[in-house]
Amino acid sequence: MGEMNIVFAAPDDETAIAELGDWLGRPPVHNDDGLRPEALAELEALLTGRDSQEIAADPRHCAQITEILDEGAGVVEAGLMTVTDTLTHALAVADTETLSAAAVSHGEYAVQGLAIVARHAAANGHHMYSYWYF
Repeated sequence: MGEMNIVFAAPDDETAIAELGDWLGRPPVHNDDGLRPEALAELEALLTGRDSQEIAADPRHCAQITEILDEGAGVVEAGLMTVTDTLTHALAVADTETLSAAAVSHGEYAVQGLAIVARHAAANGHHMYSYWYF
């Protein structure tokens, strides 16, 4: 089994980490297996016109803010990454046509699911996060 991701919105990094279990169980969330950082960067480039270097340089582009260690095996089994506010905003304001165009390359499920979380985040002044686990 590969990596799983749950994308959610929370007010800030500290709250996202402290109340991780609560956020993961509180809709709206987007469950996606294998939502790679590269895919988020490509989607952001598509929606915003930012180039890949600019996205990569964004301090919130897939920055890992916490990780969960499997003590026994000594390996990281889960972590929490930030999603850029630029992508959050772009998804939140995108119209149906824009989302449909993005869905051609990124898949309807991923784009629509991310947009639902993004609209929730934007409406509440929250950031988006991606929790990954094996």
